[in-house]
This record gives sequence, structure tokens and C-alpha cells, in this order.
Amino acid sequence: MRTLTILLITLMVATSVASADPMVIAVDGADIYVDLGALDGVGAGSELELLHEVVAKDPRTGATLRDRFAIAKMTVIKSGARLSVATIDPALVKRVLAGDQVRVLSAPRTFLDPWAAQVEASKVLAPGGGPSGPTTGPGTPGVDHVGIATKAWQETLGQVPERRIERWNALLTADPRSPYRKVVENEIISLKLQIQQRDYALAQARSVRTDDRNPRIAHLATELAKASPTPLPKNALILADSIERAIPNRPIEFSFLVRMPSAIAQAWLYVRPEGEPGFRRIDLRPDGDSYLRGTIAADAVRAGDLEWYVEARDGGVEQEVRPVLGSQQQPQVIEIDATVTEAPIQQGRSHIDAHVDYVDFDGGFNEGYDQYYQAEFDFTYRFIEPVYAVRLGFGTLAGKGGPRDVIDEDTTGRCLDSNGTFRCRKVNFSYVYTELEFKLRPNVALMIRPQAGLLTTDEMDDGARNRCSGRDIDGCRFRTGFGARGRVRFGSELGTNLVIGAAFTDKVGTLLEAAYHWLPHKIVPIQLTVQVTDLPVPEDFGVRLIGDVGFRQLSWVYPSLRVSYQARDIDHSGFSGGFALNFDW
Repeated sequence: MRTLTILLITLMVATSVASADPMVIAVDGADIYVDLGALDGVGAGSELELLHEVVAKDPRTGATLRDRFAIAKMTVIKSGARLSVATIDPALVKRVLAGDQVRVLSAPRTFLDPWAAQVEASKVLAPGGGPSGPTTGPGTPGVDHVGIATKAWQETLGQVPERRIERWNALLTADPRSPYRKVVENEIISLKLQIQQRDYALAQARSVRTDDRNPRIAHLATELAKASPTPLPKNALILADSIERAIPNRPIEFSFLVRMPSAIAQAWLYVRPEGEPGFRRIDLRPDGDSYLRGTIAADAVRAGDLEWYVEARDGGVEQEVRPVLGSQQQPQVIEIDATVTEAPIQQGRSHIDAHVDYVDFDGGFNEGYDQYYQAEFDFTYRFIEPVYAVRLGFGTLAGKGGPRDVIDEDTTGRCLDSNGTFRCRKVNFSYVYTELEFKLRPNVALMIRPQAGLLTTDEMDDGARNRCSGRDIDGCRFRTGFGARGRVRFGSELGTNLVIGAAFTDKVGTLLEAAYHWLPHKIVPIQLTVQVTDLPVPEDFGVRLIGDVGFRQLSWVYPSLRVSYQARDIDHSGFSGGFALNFDW
């Protein structure tokens, strides 16, 4: 790439008309090329002064005024015959532009061509100060080393590197003991390196990629554009894909295609977020041959309409600034999506409930035939909307029951009717459920819970517990049990409320309930429940009165204890109890 730069610089110097004042030819990174060289008395170490020309228009007379101002000093690091490479304070490199004039501060110096000096020094002077005749090297009488080398050098002038290498190799073949052999070999190595650099630069110039070309190739495109017979209209100098929508709080990168680089010397992107009184200005930076790029900062990309347009300064004498894509009066518009933020995680969204109840209807405890226990464990998460809460849980119900009159009238206590037939049965129902809670009103909620599980029924009176879980399964029935439960809550979930509900499970029974919950003290929640049910088997209905008292000393966990009295009639009743553990976070 550096070789291509030097070739372009040489081309422009050779084809330009010499001017009175030297100037900056090109800027390549930190290297600044000026059209001064050894022939002008400039070499490594010489100091130059960088001048910047300012053009302004007199508002009174309309006359164009020009003046030059010194920006900084530059130091030459290497020179050729007509070109030099200089450096400047790195902080000022971006202010140096091609075309800026320079002034020599150091005194002129004299430089000699090292090759010519070496050839001249190798000559042997004859008496009287004139050059001697043909010289010979050691052991090679009659060979004119100087003449052969001079002739080869003259024949390489103006030739391409390949021809020059060929001629120097011919010299070494013809005069293998030349005293200039080492110098010639170094010259051949240098020429081969120049060929490699030239081929690489040409390959880069032919590349279709825009990120590996030297930006100064755009100068060639500029010169070609000047010869265009039909100049483009002002609104067609820059093209860009339209952006209709964008995500808020993310930067927007713009890329513009410059159709006529010669018509634009500098360009700016103006943006105005919704609600701001004026436009912000963003410098567009050149990229490749004919592209400009810029980025809108993330803080300007917020909900609403983002307006933008592009202005550019032409490369003419007047340096007019005008809109080239949109305008302040008619800007382009990007619709920025509304900012969507998720509410922070709130406390009290999650709840775990684990409870166990033992229910005894006939007062016989384990010796009776109308008892059951039920345990449930569920997890609740409150989504708030559209579904207020979801509960996932599992439970088990196990017990035995039968006709109330048979149980009460059997004097043997074995649940046998007058014919001696066993009428009771044992049940074991293990199930899972999902409950969805919907808020119909701020203080009205509907809860729907389907459930399903494995139902085992034992109709034999052998007294063995869990008989159907072993090998002896005579009289055992296994089926899938389905059920559902629905409840309506009136009032605040965490405060005073009334819950009315109903549940039914096939082959297990029906449950109707009403529960009243309130807080007589902030750490003592109390719930009173009335249930009408025929659990654990669908025979006779009974009534349960349940009292549940909790102790909530900690905000995240509280236990509760419940006692109940249940009866199917005045002579068929009993007391029971249970406990629960609740977690909130």
C-alpha cells in the first residue's frame, strides 16, 4: 500500500505544473509527503513550517478573501531528489490536509548522489589532475571496470525493475571481479523488493473490497468525475438505505455512498431526538473510495421520532455548505420503538403451602370405618396478569368408609350388614393438580383446578393395611381418577376474605366449602371453614367445622395448627386435627 502511495505521489508531481510555493502532496498515517527534496536543499533533519489557507467571503463587498496561517513545525525524516517525508506532532496530524502549503525554515543544504560519488571516487587520476585511461582490477589486466559499470548504469535509466535486474546480472557475468559487485548485488535486492511491493499494491488496487484500498485512490475518482458531462443533482450526491424503525437505547450506524466524490469535500449528519429543540451535528468520516460513515449515539435513540439530514461542503472555491440528503425543513424520520422495561421482581410473588389433615367421622380412629387423612403440597407463583396466579401441586388421600347406618348398627364393629356382607371399602388416591387463578375484579378472584391420579379401591375385609400394594390383589381395583375443584374468593388475598368452592372426584366423593379468613392481629392469621362432604367414599354426607390458627412472627415462613369437628349425624361424629407450613418470598 505504501508503494502505491509513492507511485501516486510521483504521478501527481510529474504531471502537475510547478507552483511557486511547495505544498503537502499527501498524508499517509503519520507520514506527510511534501514536494521538496534534495534538489531544493531539503534533507533529513530539515525543518518546515505548515501553512493552512483560509478562504472567506466579505459580507459587505462579496469579495473572496484568502490568507495563510502557520499551524506547526514539521521535521523531515527522509528525502528523495524532489520529494520528502516529514512528521508533525501526532495531535496535529488530523489537521494536515493535502494542498496545505509549507515553508522551509532551515538553511538550504547540499546533497550528493551516493552512487555517482562512489563511481567518481573509484576513478584514478592521471598526472596533471585529469582522469586516467582505462583502469584494471587486480589480476585482470586490460579490464575497464569503471567504463563497464558506467555503461550498465546508463542503460538501466528509465527501465522497469525487471529490465534493470537483467542488466545488472549481465554486468556481474561480464565482469565477475568488478570492484562494484557488492553495490550491484544490493541494488538487485532492492529492485526485487520494489517489484514485490508494486505487485502487492496493484493487487490491492484491483480488489473489490473497500476496506483494503488506500483512501487516496478516491483522488483518481475525483478527477474522473470532473470530466462527467452531466453533473448529478444536489439531492442525488449521497445515497443511503432508508431506516424506518430502530430499537431504543442502541447506537445507529450510518453508511452513505458518495456518487460524486469530487462534489463533496466534507459532510455532516444532523440528528434531533423527539423533544429536543435543535439538531446535533455529527462529523461523517471517509471510508474507502466513496463512502462516508457516522454513528448516532445511543442516548439520542429514544422513543418517538428521530429526525435526521445530511449537509456537505463542496470542493469549489466558494466552499458552499448545502443539504444533500433531506433538510432541516424536511428531514428524514426514523421511528424509535417504545422502551419496554420489565417491572422489578417484587416480594410476595411466590408461596409454598404444605398441609396434612386427619379426619375421623365415627370417633373410632384407626379402629373405625369412617376416617381418612389427606396431605397436599403445592407451589404458587403470582404472575399478576393476564393469569393472576398458578399453583402446581400433588396430594394423597387415603382412608376407609361405607354406609353410615351399617357402620353404626353392626355390633361386631366390622361393617357387616344384616346379611353378613362387608359393605365398607378402603381407598387410596394419589393425584397431581394445576390451579389457575384469574382476577375478575380487584377483590374478586376465580380459581379453577383440574386434577388426576391413580385410584386404588380395596373391597375385602381382611384388616391388612395397604394390601393392594403387594401381591395379594384379590378384590382390589385400580383406575385413573379424575376430578375438579372450583373456588371464588371475595376480598383481599392477604387480608380479610371469604372463599366459596366445590370439588368432585369420581369414586372418591364431593366437597362443598366456605372459608372465612381474617387477621385479628398482624402475626396471627385465623381461618374458619365449613365443609359438607361425603369423603372418603360417596355414601353419606357430613358436616365439618374447622378452625385454623397461624403464627407469623417471620415474614417468609409461618406454621398453623387446625382442629375440626365433623359429624354425619349426632351419633356419628368425631374430633380431628392437622397442621400446615407456609413459605412466602
